[in-house]
Amino acid sequence: MSYKIRLDVFEGPVDLLLYFIKRDEINIYDIPINKITRDYLEYLDLMKTLNLQIAGEFIEMAAMLMRIKAQMLIPRVCDAIEKEEIEDPRNELVQRLLEYRYFKEIGNELKKLEDRHAGEFPRRPNWSYIDHDLLPEDALNHVSLFDILNAYKQALDRMPAVPDPHEVAPEETSITRQIDFIYSYFHKNRQVNFSTLLRSIKSKMVLVVTLVAILELMRSQRIRVLQAGIFSDFIMEQVEPGV
Repeated sequence: MSYKIRLDVFEGPVDLLLYFIKRDEINIYDIPINKITRDYLEYLDLMKTLNLQIAGEFIEMAAMLMRIKAQMLIPRVCDAIEKEEIEDPRNELVQRLLEYRYFKEIGNELKKLEDRHAGEFPRRPNWSYIDHDLLPEDALNHVSLFDILNAYKQALDRMPAVPDPHEVAPEETSITRQIDFIYSYFHKNRQVNFSTLLRSIKSKMVLVVTLVAILELMRSQRIRVLQAGIFSDFIMEQVEPGV
């Protein structure tokens, strides 16, 4: 039986490409289409492995990347190059990325203005949502789904190589069991590093189920996943009931 989960905030395909560009410090005007296509398709495979619902726009972007890659593999005829300049097949993608990034940055600035001016009007505060122990210097950034997939990929890469095929007993694991496993770390600490949690996991199957359990806890708002810096190890924090 497959387990399907969809987060309320799920970035689109352009966000994923911008994530790669930022992560690898790529020049947006000179995108290595072969590498970014390979990374994009690899992440789609990760989403399928976790049974995440993939919107049609992700498939459309994959088709666009494959078309650009194919166009760049077509040999250029010297005479044609001399007669007229051939348009770079990546231009459409670059323009789309620039426009999307521009409007996203404007949206972020408007959100900052909203947050800044929200306190100018008197309201009756809801003190139950305020963490009085949180210091400004301890503030963390919320983690995107792509950050979680990236951490999952790194954990998969650290798994030992699969030995020669042999008969083994099936592993008994479930989402409920792995949720209990995650909560066992919260008995002593309210916050747990993702790398610390996965240190004892040696099976890819258990790793996949554990990650789905984390997504389920996020969806049901029983944990928050935060990040101290860009591409750094993220932190899971237990959310107290009623908070």
